Amino acid sequence: MGADRGRTKDEMAGEAWQVLYRFIFEGDAQRCFRNACEATGLAPGVLKTLLSLQGGRPVSMGELAETFRCDPSYVTSLVDGLESEGLAERQPRPSDRRVKDVVLTDLGAQTLAHVHKVLGEPPPAMAKLSVNELRQLRDLMTKLHGA
Repeated sequence: MGADRGRTKDEMAGEAWQVLYRFIFEGDAQRCFRNACEATGLAPGVLKTLLSLQGGRPVSMGELAETFRCDPSYVTSLVDGLESEGLAERQPRPSDRRVKDVVLTDLGAQTLAHVHKVLGEPPPAMAKLSVNELRQLRDLMTKLHGA
């Protein structure tokens, strides 16, 4: 704590973000994502696309390209992967048949539920925290998520 004295809120926010970023993208959370890929047999990009379809509403191919900030042809290959596994299908949008929506199949919804179960398993590093620390972490992350 003493080493933090005199540091600005922005400096502390940057340091906290870097630690969180490393935990998610370089550590145990990344292993959790790989476990979900292995459990479903899906490539990471296809799994990410499946996760983008949660919520039960159709998502257009264009929306997916915007979300992923990628070329629409890449989204086509990702959706091809979902379709080949029977997890999603393309449907023309009733209000504009030029727009193709991607919707989950029943198998896709079941697979998505399984993915959430796998991703919901806390990584082993969480065991290093006490119950009070876990409660504090949960509360802080909930506060950030709601911001």
